[in-house]
Amino acid sequence: MPAAPTDLRRYLVALASLTLVQVVSTMVFNQASVLAPAAAAEFGVAAADIAYYVSIVYLAAMISTVGGGTITRRLGPIRFIQTGLAVAALGSFVFATGGLAMAALSAFIVGLGSGPLTIASSHILARVSPPRLANVTFSLKQSGVPVGFAICGAVLPTLALDFGWRWAAAAVGFLTIAAAIAIQPLRALYDDERVGGAARLPTLAEIFEPLQLAWRDPILRPMCFIGMLFSATQAIVVNFTVVYAVDGLKMSYVLAGALLSAATVAGAFGRIFWGALADLLRRPSAVLAGIGAIIAIAATVMSFSTPAWPTTAVYIVCTILGGTAVGWNGVFIAESASRAPPGRAAEFTGATQLFVFCGALLSPLLFRTVLAITGVYEAGYLLLAAGVATASFFLGRAALR
Repeated sequence: MPAAPTDLRRYLVALASLTLVQVVSTMVFNQASVLAPAAAAEFGVAAADIAYYVSIVYLAAMISTVGGGTITRRLGPIRFIQTGLAVAALGSFVFATGGLAMAALSAFIVGLGSGPLTIASSHILARVSPPRLANVTFSLKQSGVPVGFAICGAVLPTLALDFGWRWAAAAVGFLTIAAAIAIQPLRALYDDERVGGAARLPTLAEIFEPLQLAWRDPILRPMCFIGMLFSATQAIVVNFTVVYAVDGLKMSYVLAGALLSAATVAGAFGRIFWGALADLLRRPSAVLAGIGAIIAIAATVMSFSTPAWPTTAVYIVCTILGGTAVGWNGVFIAESASRAPPGRAAEFTGATQLFVFCGALLSPLLFRTVLAITGVYEAGYLLLAAGVATASFFLGRAALR
């Protein structure tokens, strides 16, 4: 009994601090998508070409995710998070220097820094969270993602218009450095189970073993595919909402940023709601399948939007899409961590995150290609809806079994 207050403190401190880290890391991850309409002309590219930047970010994130679970246990999760934040901040400063080549380099650096953050955070939460609250806990922490998107959409366009997009990007970099420094005191609480050893990089066996174990799990196998489709849709929502609103729906830049904020705030509430529902029903995979069905419907409706639509109607559709396409991740990560062997949540989370990053890597390229071929954004939304509907069907069937 005397240990309970300490355990509660470790849980609450972890939840609050890791949620704030998630907000900051999301801002540095997503800044280029929001600043694209302001920076594209200087780069000599179309705003929709942000797809290539996003794909480079996710490619680098996939690379840094490989073996991230093993590195987390060796460095300690807080030190790993600090390292990732520092690297991501460097990428933000590189982006602020301007130039197309530097933007590509920035994307790679930001991705390298961002990849390990979910793995390290999941390692901590899996240790300190009450099992009965696992889904809502991970969802609360992951609500930092849509909150970060919302802050980007609400603040960065105004900063870019008032001070220039370079200073807006630099401001995100300084904020990320401040976050890395601020969590230093947490090392005493959460880096107490580091595994010694001279080697810091994982072996090939350490990389592939959790992938093999996850693939053999009857629930995690279809979850990997639905995670890939969900992340693909989320990548389109957060990276193309501003561009689509300005270019396709003829909204003002600031109003388009507000639209992204509305969608991602809905995602923040959605993550908490879906996590609580999964804990209540004790059927997280079934909840994920239901989320997929709503995403498919909302994306289909979005494909029919035009500049003639009332602004309110666009906001409603984007809010529903955001509440689901941005709201699924907490339940997904909690389920991945819960099905891991004891003490190995980081490895299993890393294994499923590879599929998540793969979806986010490919979908902007596919969306941009469809846009180039058809000349309309609507076809991309329809394609995503079809993919999510198919994956949700197979996950729902696995959940029923």
